[in-house]
Amino acid sequence: MSLRCSGLYLSRFRRTSPHLLASGDGKRTATIVGDVYIHPSAKVHPTSKIGPNVSISANARVGAGARLINCIILDGVEIMENAVVIHSIVGWKSSIGKWSRVQGEGDQNAKLGITILGEAVDVEDEVVIVNSIVLPNKTLNVSVQEEIIL
Repeated sequence: MSLRCSGLYLSRFRRTSPHLLASGDGKRTATIVGDVYIHPSAKVHPTSKIGPNVSISANARVGAGARLINCIILDGVEIMENAVVIHSIVGWKSSIGKWSRVQGEGDQNAKLGITILGEAVDVEDEVVIVNSIVLPNKTLNVSVQEEIIL
């Protein structure tokens, strides 16, 4: 429900406070699709594509070519080059490696319809995480699907 609520808040901002939402065309700033919030202290590479329904918190870093769709990125997260995050919540101080993919199906009625990474989770390069919940302080160096990692 967190992703759904975030999307509803972002759509409300479009009507009530559009100055809070990001915009960009992919030339000097990232390509922005739909409703996206980017904290002023976050660093987003101009070649990344963000949205719809994305919230990026303070001190987050999004690398070149990254793609973010329907996700919440919390404080201090680093998303490296060409990583993809879809239907996911990425916890504080986590990192997602180059060419990695963190995604959920987006089915909010499913048992594990999204992926949630806890605080300080490191997803190494070229790892795929699908429909999984990962508790804090873990390093993932192999791909997982539909797992709860304690």
